Order: sequence, then structure tokens, then C-alpha cells
Amino acid sequence: MKRSILILSALATLLLGEPADMNGTEKDRVVAIVNGYEITKAELDRQVGLLMPRSFFHSTVTPEKLKEVEKDALKELEKKHLLLQYAKKRGYKVSDSVVEREEKKIREAFGSKENFEAGLKRANLTYEIFKKELRNDLLMQKLYDKEIKSELSEEDLKEYYEKNRYKFKRPEKIKVRIIYVRNDPTDPKGREKALKRAEEALKKIKEGEEFADVASKYSNAMSRIKGGDMGFVHKGMLDEPIEKAAFSLKKGEVSEIIETPKGFYIVKLEDISPAIQLSFDEVKDRLKKELKAKNEKQNLDRIIDSMRKNAEITYK
Repeated sequence: MKRSILILSALATLLLGEPADMNGTEKDRVVAIVNGYEITKAELDRQVGLLMPRSFFHSTVTPEKLKEVEKDALKELEKKHLLLQYAKKRGYKVSDSVVEREEKKIREAFGSKENFEAGLKRANLTYEIFKKELRNDLLMQKLYDKEIKSELSEEDLKEYYEKNRYKFKRPEKIKVRIIYVRNDPTDPKGREKALKRAEEALKKIKEGEEFADVASKYSNAMSRIKGGDMGFVHKGMLDEPIEKAAFSLKKGEVSEIIETPKGFYIVKLEDISPAIQLSFDEVKDRLKKELKAKNEKQNLDRIIDSMRKNAEITYK
């Protein structure tokens, strides 16, 4: 199971360490109970450490931000323990030999027994808690493999593609140049001045002067250094009145002056790239990734929702 779904990784906990020093009483304080399982402040802080880099705890993090992260961390722990309880209810188990094998890999990753023990100390973890979290990770992995993991064949992907071809089109794009004349809101005559400047610019274009040359002299947009060239854009990339005017033009045409709250625009349509139907091979990898993530989230949510229906969750 991916670590984003696993919620907590024993190895990540060791590497990140404890986000804050706590005395024994604070460490053991219960912050929530999920169907009888007590989530302690120590466990919550370990989860916070996975969501937020340790360095933040002693630097820029505000009390408000920490509270927000703690809230998210507690939600993740609730999901984790609901999933673990579901897995046990379904009869999934992890053998001691599998736990020992994975523990050996983690120990080897630390290079030596001393480094491993230093990792436990840094994370403020006992060996027993580490072993328990490792077993939980492996149990979650088994649950993922059995009931959450989504396997998609090429036939599955092709079937989805054929039924949803409209979703796999590269939208029509147009290449435009733009002149923008800013309306200075602090000037009582700002609109009048901006409109006059825009009218001068349009007049020069109609008299035959190159749009790019006029843009470089009259436009207030950064694109003026490229003669107003905005490159290729598709619908949704421009403000609505500018977009409407631009997509109504024919190749080579220049719009009339377009007024917006920001000022005045003049648009030239230079080229059109029509919408293109993407082939199955072009979208296959992205489609597989998206459908897999979607299916697995649905499977995960289904399990969590089923457990929440009769769950007893209290906060301390």
C-alpha cells in the first residue's frame, strides 16, 4: 500500500523523529478514542511530524497552523485505526516471520545496531512501539493488496477510452497578440486617458502599422517586449470579455477596443490550432494512473464509511 494510504510508516517515524519533547504524563495523554483504541498525544505528534517537517516545530510554525495540522493528523489516525480494525475484523494477519523480515530490512537501512537504536531514541520510541507500528503497516499493506488495490488491464483502459473519447481532446488553441492600456483608478480622468490611448493605438493599426510595433509602444502589459505576443492560449486562460472577442476573430483579424474594469484591450488573432483527438497510446499511461487512483480512493472510502457507521469516536 502506498504510504499516503498507509497513514503512518514505522520507518518514516524513525527517520523523522519526535516533533517535540514531552514529559511522560503529556506523552501518554489520550486525545481520542476510536472504538476503544486510545490515541495518545505521542502518537498524534508522530503523525504531525509526518505531515509537517520537523524543522518547522522550532521556527516559523504558528500556534494556529500547528492546531490545523494536528486536526488533519488526528483525522488520518482515525482513518488508520478504522482500517486496522476492519482488517482484523476480516481476519487478515501478518506472521511473525514477515515482521522479522521487514524489521531486518529497516535495521540494514540504518547501517548498524547503534544507528537503529539512535533512531528509536531520536523518535522517542520504544522498540515495542516501533514493532507494533511495523506490524500495523504490514497489516495495512495486506488490506490494500486484498481489497483496495486496483488492477487495470489494457482492455479495461481501452473500453474506458472508447466510451469517453470526448475527455481526451487537446482543446482548440489560438495564437494572439494583445495591447493592454491600463486604467489608472487613482486618476479621476484615468478612464478617459486610457481610452484615448487605446483609440490612438487602434487607429495606427488600421492605418497599416504593424500590431507588434504598436503594442511595444502603447501596451502596459509585460508582453509588450514581445510585441504583445501571448503565444497559444485555450479557453479559460484569458479574462472572459477578451476571450470572447479573441475566439470570435478570424485569422489575421484585429478586434475593436474591449473595455474591462482593468482597462482597455485590443486583440489580434494570428493563428488557430484546432482541437485534436488524442490517441489511446498518447493517454494510456496518464489514464491508467488516474483510474487506478480513483478506484482505490473509492475502495478506501467505502471501507472507512462502512466502519464509521457504527464507530464510537470520542475526543478528549
